[in-house]
Amino acid sequence: MRSRVELTTNDNHTIYGTLDSVGSKTLLIFVHGFTGNRNEHHFFNAASFFTERGFDTFRFDLYSKNKNGRSLSSCSLTDHSDDVNLVIDNFKDAYETLVLIGHSLGGLVLLKTDLTNVSKIVLWDPTTPLQDARHRNATYDPGTDKYLVKGRLDFYVGKELFDEWMSSDYNSLVTSLKTPCKIIFAGNNNKLELWKPYLDKFQTEHEFVTIENATHCFHEEDTEQQLFEETLKWIK
Repeated sequence: MRSRVELTTNDNHTIYGTLDSVGSKTLLIFVHGFTGNRNEHHFFNAASFFTERGFDTFRFDLYSKNKNGRSLSSCSLTDHSDDVNLVIDNFKDAYETLVLIGHSLGGLVLLKTDLTNVSKIVLWDPTTPLQDARHRNATYDPGTDKYLVKGRLDFYVGKELFDEWMSSDYNSLVTSLKTPCKIIFAGNNNKLELWKPYLDKFQTEHEFVTIENATHCFHEEDTEQQLFEETLKWIK
């Protein structure tokens, strides 16, 4: 059964999500990346894949055009992790097991989240340390006190989000992680190479795999299926 879920944050924003339930005791919570949303193909298709294998799934938007939804132009990473914490709090008493899965920047968000009530996490081609916002085609605009990201479509991003991203201490985040973690890298992206300095810092149960021929969003033939299969191996 598919149902809509709306949660109210402490600062009176609304989180919009989709719960797909088969009556499982385990819930998979998906967290999208930078500029992403809950209906990207790897989340939308994951709902069917995992419910068919006996898991409930929940996917949600970190920002939304719907009423009282957050705006990317005024979000921070702290907002994101706080909202994930709210999602966890909402479901922790309804399920025996919670598993969090984060793609791209969603992976960094998970590392900044309170995982006390989470059994395992999976990071899908997680984002890497950002030394300079210009590496994301972003420049600070003092007139708006935001970052302007240039691309096919130009858009503003909250200053705090980029500032927190650039100041994130990956060494500390990795060494302090206590929740078992699997990282699934895309073979045709540069994330694995940039993560290598941190891979031997994990103090908890961990596993790293690479899906060959995949790019960051796992669009290529069979790569999405491999992504799901590798995730399933870790959580079942």
